[in-house]
Amino acid sequence: MDIGTLLLMLGLAYGSGLLWYDLLPGKLPEPVWRVAGYPFLGIFVAEALLPHILTFDPMFGGIHLITAAIGSLVAVLVDWVITAGRHPALVAMPEPRMA
Repeated sequence: MDIGTLLLMLGLAYGSGLLWYDLLPGKLPEPVWRVAGYPFLGIFVAEALLPHILTFDPMFGGIHLITAAIGSLVAVLVDWVITAGRHPALVAMPEPRMA
């Protein structure tokens, strides 16, 4: 892997992470590394598995674009589901009690 491809993959992972986390009903994760970390891992796994199936996928800088989009979206969804399961939504205010 060239250093340029690695830098392109990092930038693509961060940008797609911001996009997918903003589109999901939630918020950006507090640790900033997760915004790029999970999409990077998803792109890496998708690049290993999907190019043999998606033969029509266009390439830019050594990265398959549709494969990268699918991999980053799946990784963000997995992170979102795990985070929602481990940290259920907090109650903003306690319910008022009748006196």
